[in-house]
Amino acid sequence: MTGPRRAATLRAMHAQPTPLPPIARLDAPPSKAVLALAERAVRDFDLIQPGDRIAVGLSGGKDSLLLAGVMAHLAQRADLDFEWTGVHLDQRQPGFDRAGFDAVCAALGIPVTVVAEDTWSVVEAQLKPGQIPCSICGRMRRGVLNRWCAEHGFNKLALGHHLDDAIETFFLNLLYQRRLDPLKPATPTADGQVTTIRPLILVEEQAVKDWAARHGVQPVACPVCDPFPRSRRRDLKQLVDGFRTLQPQLAQSVREALYGKGDSLPVLG
Repeated sequence: MTGPRRAATLRAMHAQPTPLPPIARLDAPPSKAVLALAERAVRDFDLIQPGDRIAVGLSGGKDSLLLAGVMAHLAQRADLDFEWTGVHLDQRQPGFDRAGFDAVCAALGIPVTVVAEDTWSVVEAQLKPGQIPCSICGRMRRGVLNRWCAEHGFNKLALGHHLDDAIETFFLNLLYQRRLDPLKPATPTADGQVTTIRPLILVEEQAVKDWAARHGVQPVACPVCDPFPRSRRRDLKQLVDGFRTLQPQLAQSVREALYGKGDSLPVLG
């Protein structure tokens, strides 16, 4: 959505914004290389504009926790001029470590609003025997968060998808959907009210793991998806790991092929 329509939508959404608490720098800052890649994604894909109000989706996993740290850094740049806060959807999943989630957010100083909605019972009712719930669960979660953003004056929803997610999605679409369709850095909803952005899309997963290990961050696992031993995405991870034995700089090559300008991006060791 562009032009007068987009401007009118943003004016309506910004008319009576809900005040946000001040954001302080987090205790586990991202590395300079990660920040350089995130800043590059923001510039190249125009992910953040002045006046944006951005909700950062927090699952408790390492990806979304690092994303919060990146957003805290970006928010201190005067040229971006946006507001952000974390939002977590409590889906009433059995076994979710809510105490652990609260603890890691508090330790990192992440402001978070918890939205409670029992989507798990709906997902469970739709599952076929042996079906992995991730796809259905993810679609419902994004739907709830997009609605919450629109209702509370947030025009962007930031998610923690990284470069490895993008590579796996590309191969999933190629092998199983018969289409060449990489993960997009920005995806607007059908009505244009909320745009999902992915500031970590150029960052390799290993950099996320290194950040968590370096600062002793204890991410919270998904109690529903993680126990499944096999899935297409996990199988794709093994395939991609095999490619890395042939091409150690696989991530850099695919990053350039999918998103361009890879020769000027920093290499994470």
